[in-house]
Amino acid sequence: MKYYILMFLLFFSVNASAVEDDWLGKDKAAHFGISAAVGFAAYSYTEDKTTAFGIAMIPGVLKEVADSQKKGGRFSEKDLVWDAVGAFVGVQGGEWAFSKKGVSWGTSFY
Repeated sequence: MKYYILMFLLFFSVNASAVEDDWLGKDKAAHFGISAAVGFAAYSYTEDKTTAFGIAMIPGVLKEVADSQKKGGRFSEKDLVWDAVGAFVGVQGGEWAFSKKGVSWGTSFY
């Protein structure tokens, strides 16, 4: 799985388009945040990391497809990378928050 994530990031890190698409552009935080929130919520519903990650990627992919259909628009691979990072963080956070094992803080209050 790590191999596929690495290949995904490397493949989309090279952008041949002449249009400016900065890695830290103004919309990247929105891509990260929305994907993280959806990933967190999806994990709370499914409790399956792979399914939750896929669900969290849907809004970003749909947005990029819609952007590519606009006149002068383009599909941003960098936005998708930020979507993937946000989805990963959200799913991991959901797993931590909703783990059946609970969170051990090292001290028992009971």
